Order: sequence, then structure tokens, then C-alpha cells
Amino acid sequence: MKITRLTFVYIRAAFFLYLTLLYQPSYAKEFIPPFEASQPSESSRLDELYYIQPHNTYKNNGVLRDWLNAGYRAIELDVIDRGDWEDEAKGPYVAHGLNPMNANCRAEDNDRLGDCLDDIAAWMDNNPNALPLLIFVDMKSSWDPASAWKHDEVAELDWWISNYFGPKMFTYQELLTHLGNSNDYRETLKMRGWPTVSSLRGKAIVILTGGHKGDVNHRMEQAMNMMSGTQSTFLCPDIDAADASEFTGTIDAISATNSKRFFCGNVKAGDHYQVTANAASDTKQLMHLWHSAGDFANTDYAATWIAIAHGVSAIGWDISSATNTPRWIESIPLVGVRRSLPGYFTIRPSISTEKCLTVKRSDYSNGGDLIQEHCSDTPAQRFVYTAEGQLRPAGNNKYCVDFNTGSADNGDVLHLWDCDGGNSEKWQITSDGRFKNRDKDYRYCMDVPGATTSSGVQWKIYQCNGNENQKFNLHSVPDWHQSSF
Repeated sequence: MKITRLTFVYIRAAFFLYLTLLYQPSYAKEFIPPFEASQPSESSRLDELYYIQPHNTYKNNGVLRDWLNAGYRAIELDVIDRGDWEDEAKGPYVAHGLNPMNANCRAEDNDRLGDCLDDIAAWMDNNPNALPLLIFVDMKSSWDPASAWKHDEVAELDWWISNYFGPKMFTYQELLTHLGNSNDYRETLKMRGWPTVSSLRGKAIVILTGGHKGDVNHRMEQAMNMMSGTQSTFLCPDIDAADASEFTGTIDAISATNSKRFFCGNVKAGDHYQVTANAASDTKQLMHLWHSAGDFANTDYAATWIAIAHGVSAIGWDISSATNTPRWIESIPLVGVRRSLPGYFTIRPSISTEKCLTVKRSDYSNGGDLIQEHCSDTPAQRFVYTAEGQLRPAGNNKYCVDFNTGSADNGDVLHLWDCDGGNSEKWQITSDGRFKNRDKDYRYCMDVPGATTSSGVQWKIYQCNGNENQKFNLHSVPDWHQSSF
């Protein structure tokens, strides 16, 4: 049979389409600028959601409920263990330090926890179909570390909240009922997950963090033992930033047996917290993140992206007012789907999405070239976006995407270098698809020279200009075990 030139063109096109499909694995999802996190649905489980939570919500606005009216669905209230608060109808004072304060709740002067819960309850009554709320009650003890928040007082706080706010809550006991009888509730939670948004609408999950200074976790364990069968709030012990094993195994200062009954971790942001967030998400536990990592402010787009991408449940923002919401909030809603942005991906230029940033010849060494090659889904083309803003290749996590001079200028070429914490290895992703380098105040961007679509070209940095050769699509890839930190 004679094959015409046109038939040959069709055959060749079909072959390349086949190759494209062959190297487009089923797990890969394409993210095209402007990047957007997903909105929750009625069938989303609570563990599938992220919440943006204003740090010390009670301090930073004229009225606490303004945050809820602005769309936030997670808030934080600090309480102090001062005096015989157990005998007070409204419970402990809401404050950060030793002295009571006006916490923007319904009391005319100094507010107690009951005053703030009254405001939240009234808002919930007026918004019965709202998404489930997360209420973090942080037990402050810096002013009296020797005596504040002993285990019996933690149990007393749980009892007080249950009696005062109980009908509004989805409780710890209700989650245990949802999970059924188990010798390992964490493992059951990993398989089954939390209830759905539709079943939790109009409810609040109250989570206790903090406690006895220097002994938070052990006192929480003692309190849990004391409350056996009656616990209503969720205890959220401290977990180290890069210790994923505390979500999958034994929590520091808590027995292996009791660790299986904790479903939340309170994490101060630090280097490589992404590995801990991945573990929290994989095991369907809640993770509360506060503070900041690297050179980011926690309100930065990139910092928020990284937290969502790696699986943080509640992302603490240092934000002073409900009216100060960043301009890009339409891309990243205040409540959305956990890991609906990628933390592990291939980087593809928008001008040629069949090409990928590649470690040339898998040369993992200082100075190894980073070039543009046809996407083939190899470890040399996969990168993790870390808490500090680094891009580390799957083939060897010791190295970072860097550039060859260490001081940003037009035309500096991209290569690998040992991750040493320098500015040149830190990248800020933007909602329109750019990677801005930390050096020289993020004025330089990852750039495909001459907007070429040819293979073998080494990428460079160039002053950010908004051109298409500085914008990138991302394709998600599976996680991998990270080491060499």
C-alpha cells in the first residue's frame, strides 16, 4: 500500500499524541496561571479542607465577629489560667499575657471566654448553614510557667467549654463514634476520614493548643486520661516542624498508645515543615501552622501556597484587620481544598508545555546544568517546593535550583548547588505563574532565553517583565521521601 505524504503526517501526529499521553500519567494535574485553589463541596470531608486563620483573632479588630463576616471560618482565642476561673460563669479571661484585656467581644471591659463564645454563637445562629468553624483556644502560660495549665485545669477547661458551648460543637466523642471501635483510632481515621462538610454545617470544632510551658504534651496526655469517655474538645499537642513521624507514630512526651488518640498537631513553622504537613494530610489529621518559614511573611502568596500545597489545615496569618485581605484572595479563598495546589511538580514554560525544566544528564553536583528538555516524567524533572521557597529535585534532595553568580543579574544561568540557605536558592511563586528569585528583592525571574522552544537550552534569570517566557505551567507529581536536609 502506498503511503501518501498526508497520511505520513497523520501517522506522525498520532504517534506524538501517543507519546504525550504515554508520558502524561493519570496522577498528573495541570495547573495553568492564574493559579487557583479549589473550593470545598458538600461532599468534601473536614480533613480535606484548609482554613486561613487570623493569629490572635481577638486582638486585631474592632469586633471579633467582623472576621466571620469577612469570610474567615477559623479564629484563635488566647486564655490565661488566672484566678479561680473555674468558678466564673464566663470562664477564663481572654488575653495574651498576665493582665485581662478587652478582647473585642461582648463584654464592655475585660472579656472572658464566654463573652467571645457568645458572640460566635450569635453569629452561628444568624448563619446556620455556614461551613464548620474551627475555634482554636490557646492556653497561654508565659506569665506563670510554674503553675499555669496543669493537666487537671486542661480537663476543667474542656468540661467548661462543653457545658457552655456544647450544642454548637462537633465533639471529640462524636468523632470517635464516627470512627467506631478501634485499637488504633489514627489508623481508622486515615482510612475513613472526618465527616463531610454537609454533615458539619452549623457546627464548630473547638481545638485546645498550648498549655503548661515546657510540658505541653505530657500534660495533654494526662488530661486525656483524666477525661476518658467525656472529652469534647480536640487536644492539639506541639509537633516539631520537620518531624513527620509525630503524625504517623509516637508524639514527643506522649505514649505510643495514647498517641493513637490524638488527631491534631500544633506546628511552629520552620525549615522543611512541608514533610510534616504531608504526613498530617496523608493521615487525615488536622495541622495548625503558626509563625513563618524562610524569608516569607505568612501572609505572602507564596507562603500560603506552600502551606496549602503540602497539606496544612489551619494557616495562621499575622494580619491586623479583616479589611486587609490580600488582593490575590480570589485565587486562594479563605477556606478551600487542602493540597489543591501542587507542592511536587514539573515546571513547564507556558510557551511550550511539552518541555520541562530538567537536570541535564541527571548530573546532581554543584554546577549541574538546568536545561529545557522534552517532558519524560523522570526524577530529573520533578521538584518539591519547600517551606523556605527552595526548589529541590527528586533525583537528589541535597541540591537546590540556583543560579551561577549568587548575585542576580540579567543572563545568570540556572544550575544546581548545595542548599545552603542563600537568597539565590529561594523562589517566590506568583499567581500569574512566575518564579521570582529572593536575591535583590525579587526583581529577577526564572526565564526561558529568547522564548525558545528548543531542547537543550539552559534557563536563566532576567529582570521580571511579565513576558510569556517568564510564566510557567505546573504538573503535579507524586510525593517522595525527602532527605539530606
